[in-house]
Amino acid sequence: MIAILSVGGTVIATLITTLFTSMSLSRCTDISCCFDCFICKRDVVDESIVAREVELQHADRNRI
Repeated sequence: MIAILSVGGTVIATLITTLFTSMSLSRCTDISCCFDCFICKRDVVDESIVAREVELQHADRNRI
C-alpha cells in the first residue's frame, strides 16, 4: 500500500512540476487549464530570461 501511494505521489508531483515549468516559459498572458478550473492572467516573463532558461534546460539534457 505504501509503495502505491509513493508512486502515485511521485506521478502527481511530476505532472504539477511539468505543468508549471511549461507555464513559466509560456508567452501567453491568459492561461487556463483543467477545463477552466484554473484561470490565470499574468505578466509575460522578459525574453532574455526565457532564452537563458531554455539554454540551461538544453545544456542539462546534453549533459546526461
